[in-house]
Amino acid sequence: MDALLKERERTSDSFRDPRTSPLAAVARHDFEGDRPMTFGSAADADVPLEGVPPKAVVLRALADGFELRREGRTERLDPSAKVQVGRYTLRLSHQNFPGVVVLDPQSPRLKTGPFPVWFDPDPAFHVEARLARDPQAREEIVLSTRGNRRRGLRLGKLEFMLSGRVLQLIALRLLEPGTGESAVSVFFRDATTGHESYAVGRYVDAESLGGDRYVVDFNRAYNPTCAFSPLYNCPIPPRENVLPLAIRAGERAPPL
Repeated sequence: MDALLKERERTSDSFRDPRTSPLAAVARHDFEGDRPMTFGSAADADVPLEGVPPKAVVLRALADGFELRREGRTERLDPSAKVQVGRYTLRLSHQNFPGVVVLDPQSPRLKTGPFPVWFDPDPAFHVEARLARDPQAREEIVLSTRGNRRRGLRLGKLEFMLSGRVLQLIALRLLEPGTGESAVSVFFRDATTGHESYAVGRYVDAESLGGDRYVVDFNRAYNPTCAFSPLYNCPIPPRENVLPLAIRAGERAPPL
């Protein structure tokens, strides 16, 4: 329980940090193929930024990450890297639909929120599940909040008991740069969705216990970043992943 509360405290802190908070997001710029984007104060910069060199940085999307050119030097960056340019943080997002979200410490939403809120921890929502793997894992299209058709690998169904009922949720692994080969993600809705929890749905990561056994701790269910800013590209839960009961655990809907 202490570990869970510390995780929530760290999340709250990250939402007040202009280098990490989605509340600091003020713009998004998507790459067009391999065409680079220039960020700076020059009139002909692709993305104008105040108070920085005329052409401070040049970014280019690669198949598995990004390339940064700055002050005559070139380096490769991870798919979710951050680049500091003056007061701005450029949050890189690949997902096979590469873009840059600009974070600005002068965003007024850093003061007004909304900030994350959670249901009280409840050990009843910490369950052990069995992954019934599909005979052949297959690719699926994962729709996103920005209309992109992302790719995921359907791993099978996580089966578990909750409130005296046998339930199941489809487990996926996004086929995107930066996603680990052991990742098991669950995007779901439940009876609280659109009321007590975020209208698009929530996510929870399954933790391996070895073999086909996993822990699914709904106390750690979290909102997609798009719950706090439309500038992010977030997976939409598959239509099969709707639980017929209320999961009053994990993150709640952002307060209005």
